[in-house]
Amino acid sequence: MVGKKATNNSDREWTSFEIVQHLIKFPDTSDDTIFTMYENLLGDDTLEKDMEDYWDMKISESLIDQEEFETIKNRIKQRLEQIRKLDQTKKDADDIAKWALTNAGDK
Repeated sequence: MVGKKATNNSDREWTSFEIVQHLIKFPDTSDDTIFTMYENLLGDDTLEKDMEDYWDMKISESLIDQEEFETIKNRIKQRLEQIRKLDQTKKDADDIAKWALTNAGDK
C-alpha cells in the first residue's frame, strides 16, 4: 500500500499519531497537504515519538529490520523538520503583517 494515493481531507483535526500514520501509508503526500494537517494538529506535537513507537512495534513484529527503520525514520524526520520550518515561516510572516498593519498609522 505504500505510495497509494490519499484522499485530501487535510482540513480536519489530526492527532500526531494520525499524521505519522498518514506519512507512512502515503509517503508521496504533498508538502502543502502535510502542512495543512500540521496546522490542524490536535494536542501536542509528538510526531517523532509516535513515529518511533510505530516502528518499534513493527520491528518487534519482525515486519521491518533496524537498518530499514533507520532509513525510513531519517526520511520522515527530514520531512517533519521541513513542515515545522514552513509553519514557523508562516507564523513569522503573519506576525510581521500584523505589526505592519498596527504601525502603519504611526507615520
